[in-house]
Amino acid sequence: METRHNRIAKRSAAGGAVVWLITLLLTTSDSEQTELVHKVVFWAVLVIVPLGLSLFRPDDRRGLALYRLVVFAQPVAALLTVASFFFEKGVLSAALASSWLVLNLLIALLGLLRLTSRGFHRVEELSIVAGLLYLPVAGAWLVVYRLGVQPFGYGEMIILLTAVHFHFAGFATPLIAGMSGRVLAGRDHPRRVFTAVVLAIVAAMPLVAAGITFSPWIGFVGALLLTTGLVLLAVLTVGWVRQAISTRWRVLLLIGAIASCAAMVLACLYAYSLATHTLILTIPTMALTHGLLNAFGFVTCSLVAWSQIAPQKVEQ
Repeated sequence: METRHNRIAKRSAAGGAVVWLITLLLTTSDSEQTELVHKVVFWAVLVIVPLGLSLFRPDDRRGLALYRLVVFAQPVAALLTVASFFFEKGVLSAALASSWLVLNLLIALLGLLRLTSRGFHRVEELSIVAGLLYLPVAGAWLVVYRLGVQPFGYGEMIILLTAVHFHFAGFATPLIAGMSGRVLAGRDHPRRVFTAVVLAIVAAMPLVAAGITFSPWIGFVGALLLTTGLVLLAVLTVGWVRQAISTRWRVLLLIGAIASCAAMVLACLYAYSLATHTLILTIPTMALTHGLLNAFGFVTCSLVAWSQIAPQKVEQ
C-alpha cells in the first residue's frame, strides 16, 4: 500500500522536474559539453533520487523516522546542490553541495537498517540495499567537483561523470533490478539468471571505478559485466516481468529495457577505446548518446513505471 510519504516523494520528483525545466533556461558553464552533463546531474538530484525513494516502505519505527527525514530533506538538499553550480568552484560551492552528501549518507543508513531487518537471504532486497549504499559515492564526488580539486590527477570531467555514474548506474540501476526481482519472486522464472543479474550489476560498480584509477582494462571488464547484467535484466523484463504486470505502465519498462541495451553497447565501445587507445567514441559523443539513453530512456522510464506499479503490485 502506498503511504503518505511515498506520495510526497513522488510529488517531490514532479516538482523537481518543473525546477529542472527552469534550469534549462540558465547557464552554469562556458562549455556546452559540461553544461549538458550539469543538466543530467540536476535531473538526478531533482527527479531520480526522489523517484527511487518513492519505492520504499520502512520496516520499523527507526526506519520510518529516518525515511520521513530523508523524504522531507531531499528537495532542500537538491535545491542547495543545484544552487552550488551557480557559484564559482570553491569552499562555498562545495559547502552547498555537501548537503547532498549528507542526504546520501542518510539514505545509505536507511539501506543498512533494511539490511539488518531483512537479512541476506533475498537477492532482490540485497540489490535494493546496494543501490542505497552506493549513493554516497555520487555525493562525495559531487562535493569534490564543486570544490574544484582534482585528486589522483583526475580531470574535472572524469570527476563529474563519476558522480553521474553513481547516481544512475550505482543508485538507480540496482533499485530497478530489485523491483523486478520482487515481481518475479514466487513466480516461475529463471532464478539463477536473476541472481546473475544482481551480482553483475553490483560487482560492476567498483570495477568501473577501479578502471579509472588503475587500468582501463579493468574498466572494460566492469563495462562488460554491467552490460551482461543489464542485457539479462532486459530479457527478464520483456519475457517475464511484463507478463506479470497488467498495467499500462509496463510499456515504459519495455522502453527502458531497450534503451539500457543500446546504452551499454556504447559504454562497452567507449571502455574498449580507452583500453586500446583507439578513438571510437569521444566523451561528448558518449554524453549525447549513452548518457541520455541511460538517464532518460532506461532509468527515468523504469523508475516512473515502478513508482506507479510498486504501491499496488509489489511486495515491500
